[in-house]
Amino acid sequence: MLTYFPAMLTCVRARLGELDARQEGVTAVEYALMVAIIAVLLVGAFYALFSTINDRYGNVGDCLASGPQPEACSPPAGP
Repeated sequence: MLTYFPAMLTCVRARLGELDARQEGVTAVEYALMVAIIAVLLVGAFYALFSTINDRYGNVGDCLASGPQPEACSPPAGP
């Protein structure tokens, strides 16, 4: 029985190593999904921010192009 013990121990170590390797792969996939979700949220936030900034600059440009007419330079509604 003692002659099979080193072989059995080697087999158990190999199986545990495979299990650990699978866990590392799963962790990498989870991190990749988190990074992808964060990237999508950042793109959406920047799009919303830059759309608002572009609208504000457009309003200022229209006001400057209209000359000294105060009715064309009313501030946009909203915050």
